Amino acid sequence: MIFTALAFVIGIAVISCTKQSTTPDPAITTATDIVLADNAANDISGTIDSYEAVNPTQFVDPATFKALSADGPTTILGAHVDNCAIVTIVRTPTMTANVVTGATLSIKIDFGTIGCVGKDGKARRGTITSIYTWVKEAAGWSRVSTIDLFVSDIHHVGTQTMTYSLFGPNKHAYFTESTSLKVTQKDNTTWSNLVSNRTRELIEGNGGVNPVKIWKINGSSSFSNSAGETATHTISATDPLIKRSDCKTFTSGTVTTVNKANVTTTVTYAVVTPATCPDGFTVTIPPKNGKGEMHWFIKFKI
Repeated sequence: MIFTALAFVIGIAVISCTKQSTTPDPAITTATDIVLADNAANDISGTIDSYEAVNPTQFVDPATFKALSADGPTTILGAHVDNCAIVTIVRTPTMTANVVTGATLSIKIDFGTIGCVGKDGKARRGTITSIYTWVKEAAGWSRVSTIDLFVSDIHHVGTQTMTYSLFGPNKHAYFTESTSLKVTQKDNTTWSNLVSNRTRELIEGNGGVNPVKIWKINGSSSFSNSAGETATHTISATDPLIKRSDCKTFTSGTVTTVNKANVTTTVTYAVVTPATCPDGFTVTIPPKNGKGEMHWFIKFKI
């Protein structure tokens, strides 16, 4: 079975924001900054997924993979998505009574020090190294990724852990995900830091029948930046984030943000019609200082 997270191969694009002419409330700016950091993490996850997709034979059941043997680690060059990337794969079998019962995969994506521009128009340089372990009971792979990557000269450093399992009576693919990511802008002094803990359940597309995969995402994040802002970012339990594989953004869901001034804002994703993907998100701030509720629409630039 191929690593189920391949459904994210489209990924979620990092966004830039086109704002209205009126200067937004600081709480809205903080909420928008969190979405930017969150989407940066998802963009990197999408990059990893795309490299998994072009190396599918690595993600079969190790017990059926004839190239694994008691001879120890095997190193090969993998397929790449970007022209400058060198993909190094190291397969290490787990042996029980001389029988292959599992494996560890190390996949390093090295874009080099100069890098190159990908099909999405983003220039990448640096490395992503992922260590995969086989989860026999769920017939899938978990991964831990170490990130030291420049995307359009913006530096991303951190780790992402995705633990694979099966969920519920229908045995949906299910990931427990934790991310720690620091994003430093081109000036080398402006930064943001995101720490996220989430779950992702594949609610449509299990078994590879439906080409469109739909994920339900729950969890929370904490955020800080070089301007001294801090906030929490919590996905609604009753209106979780929904991600379709044929859209580059979340297609629905609500997230609540609380900044250090204890101002609560909501971030809402919604489609105009079922056949379209959202072209942005709405940030809402509650009434204060005699003013009514304010809504701010932030448009994606993909």
